[in-house]
Amino acid sequence: MTISRRSVLGGLGALGLAAAVSRTLPATAVDQPDYATLRERWIDLITGRRGIDPADPDFGKRLAAMDSAVAANRAKLASPVGTRSTVFTNVPFGTSPNLTTTYRQLEQFATAYMTPGSAWYGDAGVLADAVAGLDDANRIFYNDQMAEFGNWWDWEIGASKSLANSMVLLNSELGIDRLSRYAAAIDHFVPDPWSSRPGQANQVISTGANRVDQCQAVIVRAIAEPDETRLTHARDGLSETWQYVTSGDGFYRDGSFIQHGTIAYTGTYGGVLLKGLSLLFALLAGSSADIDSTRDELYATVDESFAPVIYDCQMLDSVRGRAVSRTQERSHDDAYIIIESMLTLAQGVDAATAARWRGLCAGWIARDTYGSIRTSASLARLALLKDLSGVAPAAEPVGHKLFASMDRAVHRRSGWALAISMAGERITWYECGNGENNRGYFTGNGMTYLYDRDNGQFDDNFWPTVDRYRLPGTTVDTTPLPDKVAGEWGAGLPASAWVGGAVLGADAAIGQHLLGPGGTGLSALKSWFCFGDLIVALGTDIRSTSGNRVETVVENRNLHADGTAGLLVDGRTTVADVGSSASVPARWAYLEGVGGYVFPGGTTLNVKREDRTGSWREVNTGGTTDLISRRFLTLWLDHGVTAGSQYAYVLAPGASAAQTAQLAQSAELQIVNNTNVVQAVLLGSLAGANFWAAGSTTFRLPDGQKVSLTVDNPCAVVLRWSRGTLEVSVADPTQHASELQVTLGQAGWSVVTKDPTITVGGPRKDELRLTVSTTDAHGSSHRATFTQN
Repeated sequence: MTISRRSVLGGLGALGLAAAVSRTLPATAVDQPDYATLRERWIDLITGRRGIDPADPDFGKRLAAMDSAVAANRAKLASPVGTRSTVFTNVPFGTSPNLTTTYRQLEQFATAYMTPGSAWYGDAGVLADAVAGLDDANRIFYNDQMAEFGNWWDWEIGASKSLANSMVLLNSELGIDRLSRYAAAIDHFVPDPWSSRPGQANQVISTGANRVDQCQAVIVRAIAEPDETRLTHARDGLSETWQYVTSGDGFYRDGSFIQHGTIAYTGTYGGVLLKGLSLLFALLAGSSADIDSTRDELYATVDESFAPVIYDCQMLDSVRGRAVSRTQERSHDDAYIIIESMLTLAQGVDAATAARWRGLCAGWIARDTYGSIRTSASLARLALLKDLSGVAPAAEPVGHKLFASMDRAVHRRSGWALAISMAGERITWYECGNGENNRGYFTGNGMTYLYDRDNGQFDDNFWPTVDRYRLPGTTVDTTPLPDKVAGEWGAGLPASAWVGGAVLGADAAIGQHLLGPGGTGLSALKSWFCFGDLIVALGTDIRSTSGNRVETVVENRNLHADGTAGLLVDGRTTVADVGSSASVPARWAYLEGVGGYVFPGGTTLNVKREDRTGSWREVNTGGTTDLISRRFLTLWLDHGVTAGSQYAYVLAPGASAAQTAQLAQSAELQIVNNTNVVQAVLLGSLAGANFWAAGSTTFRLPDGQKVSLTVDNPCAVVLRWSRGTLEVSVADPTQHASELQVTLGQAGWSVVTKDPTITVGGPRKDELRLTVSTTDAHGSSHRATFTQN
């Protein structure tokens, strides 16, 4: 999709891209740095003032909420003005987060003053409070003589963005002297938005969302107190943020997005980046400062990076980093940001793309049964939602998406999706920092997040109440770990390379060489064969040197405050009472409303139904201390003090009890290998193998034919036979090999299609050999299709 500046403007008609929020913008394009026009456009974009519908009660609620917040914060203003040591009594000067909070509360005053329908619209008192507050904040701590302390982010992003917004909102009321002083402060802390922490020993090139935020602050500051040089330099720093990268922060061709070097962060930092860019595109459209660089890669990220990690209006927690510990930011909130950004960007793309994006947004909103984008929306977001009037909701797609560069996978079927969170030498176990998510220890140990019709499974206080040592899908050593055990900001990395898998259509073989955090010596080889409506989970060579028990958690389901979902194990009701637990032999289990669990060959299943109490303060030092209780149903396998244990279980989300019992008796599913060389599964004529080392396995197909599979290096392979056709997918999850050889003990196949990285042919006529070039493949799958001679 190639979009030129001319086609963007033409496709938008006279209103320009800013019409995403303001449908009554002046029709005249900005042909020069017309700063007054740009200021009006920015006010429209951030307040939604021209799209406010007085007859819509949701607008009334948001206006009332804003008015109430302004009144509450005005009551907290310190005195006397001009000599006070802090602006608000509830945020005393002394910590960098209070700097950001101060400027955000002042921006709130300015926003209300400029928003028609607000009780404070045009109010002289709130204007005076805002101006006095900005003056005192500038005098006390945010000026061109102050040195940063605490978190650099507050100085260079948090405060600078809010101050710049206030400079535009109150521009005509501030006067030249104030604007000059405030601009000098931003220039001092953000002299070049292409870098962070200027003049300090740890100064770095800014990347990703941080780059966009800093550029936004400078661009808005440059239209408030006109500075064409600053404006164009900041604009020119934006395009780098959506160009594909092969290492470090940014977007990858496989859809991954990384921030802080080692964190899968599409859901939060990625969302901040997308929203910032969508607003800046709208601001500068048609002006001499328009963003002229090609946007194809950015638009591709909407479909390849963002849409695949949203399910029924939930941003998958596997890509939200430490934000999972924030009581004020749930997965729905992060999904709403992406919807807002998509609707803004939709104003500047071709009609087919815009229609597809609006259909996705409409579908997510229609299936949002836990939250509501309208009740929690800003006025600007409410105005954007008018774009969805009459749009048919799109269904969630079926398929598999592997993000090889950020160690994440998502398997989607009708009615559910399963996300897998892994860690290895590229991606850390979890992120903590600023007192957030200090106990996220095990989310990278293969956590599986099942999203189904329960639209609030992870948003309904899951993180402060769940047993953090029993996250679903994980294999863990039960040794108590200290907070921040892996270091802050994703500093600690396991030394394992084999993380990823191979994808063939809607099916995949995913695996992880697990090395656990905390120095317990925990290691395991874990696989998930995502085949159709089933997830076959295998684990082997499970070891630990701690002397403490090791467990694999099959499920830990949030039953909410008082859920009563029944559990059957081999057809018998088990742990029906809260507070009960059992250790029982099991071939299958069924959890009402969730689905089935099958244990091939049988196992001893541990089960517990319990009410758990915790607080958000326990997972985030900024969270509330209020105690919350939630009920959980947990299934786990106890490996004891282990040396070489293994497990096998099958997830059948959405299956009934009868279907689960039938699956437990089915001969169609075969676990072929579960060793430290290869884990392999055959389901009908679909086969998958994760090779941890060079080796072989043999599949017995439904027609009785035996087919050997041999590889010369660690790799993942998926095979599908169907009506004289053979499909093959091969990948190098280690991302270390330059070449793989995959040999099938089958003859009589001719190439139909193949990736250019695959060469077919070998010394023997009774086999099919594929030589796969994996140089610079970054864990991607290589595919070929053959027909039988």
